[in-house]
Parts: sequence; structure tokens; C-alpha cells
Amino acid sequence: MSQFDYIAVLVSVVVGLGVVHLLAGASRFLIARGEWKPYWVHLLWTWNVFHYLVFFWWFVWRWSTVSEWSLLLFLFVLLYAVAIYLLCAVLYPDTDGRRDYREIYFENRTVFFSLWVLLILVDVVDTRLKQHYGLGGFGPAQDLAYATIVIGSVVSARSSSHRVHAIWGILFFAIMSAFEFANFSVLRSG
Repeated sequence: MSQFDYIAVLVSVVVGLGVVHLLAGASRFLIARGEWKPYWVHLLWTWNVFHYLVFFWWFVWRWSTVSEWSLLLFLFVLLYAVAIYLLCAVLYPDTDGRRDYREIYFENRTVFFSLWVLLILVDVVDTRLKQHYGLGGFGPAQDLAYATIVIGSVVSARSSSHRVHAIWGILFFAIMSAFEFANFSVLRSG
């Protein structure tokens, strides 16, 4: 087993737990249709986080060419996976008997979007670490995506407007999809 394989197992477990948390939460709407009141913006962000989790797992392959892992590098990759898992937990918290996901979504929006800002800050440091290991960033497109996600997340954390959250959810999906397909449509080593 290589160092990457060893590290990727724990990262994959955390990512897998996030996927399971999202799927278990979303399945409530199918299993007990009359008991839970879904909110389409919440479901959009469920999709966005699921999409991001899968993309992160796909992206981790880039690290397979690193032959020597430092504890700091491992902790940053693991912290990133944990932050994404926390997004899942905030989207589907223990509801204490409440069944309206519009209410739950807006109640947790500040924490949810603050986690996105944290994720981007960790990713900025992570990108600098990657450059040390010969894995360059993606230039202005990545910087623009970072800035847009931070601004959109700060605005959404403060706003209780349905329209703001709907527009940001759709825009986030478009930004991430365009970035992913432009840069990661094929797995490559190095």
C-alpha cells in the first residue's frame, strides 16, 4: 500500500460519511412523504454539496503523484474533507421533531455559508501547498471562483431572502460545473 493509498482511505471514509448523511437526509422526503416538508432551495444545496463531495473525491487523485506526505499536508487534506462533511451535517441536522426544511435551512444558513468560506480559505492554503509539491493551481479561473464563492457565501449567510439563496444556489452549481468540466473531466496523474 502506498502512502497515498493509506491516506486516501481515511479521506474516502470521511467523504463517504458525508454522502451517506446527505442521502439519508434526502431519503426522508421519499420514505415519509407526508411527514417532511421539503424546500427546493435546501434540496438544491443538498445537490450542490453532494456534487462538491463527489468532485473532491475525484480531485484527490491529483495527490497520487506525491511521493512524500508531511503531517501538515495530510491534515489539510483531512480538514478539507471534514469541513465538507460538516456542510452535510448542517444541511440535515437533528430536527428535534421539526419537519419544515425551509425553516431549518434558514435557521442554519449562517453556519452553512460560513463553512463554505472556511472551505475556500483552507483550499487557498491547500493550493499553495500543492504548488510546493509540483501541482500548480488553475490561475485566474480558480481565483475568480474562490472570490465568487466567498462573496456569494457571505451574502447568503447574512440574507434571509429566498430569492438570494435560490440565485446563489443555481450560480454556485453553474460555476462549479464549468470549473470541473474545464479542468477535471479526465483523471490524470501529475
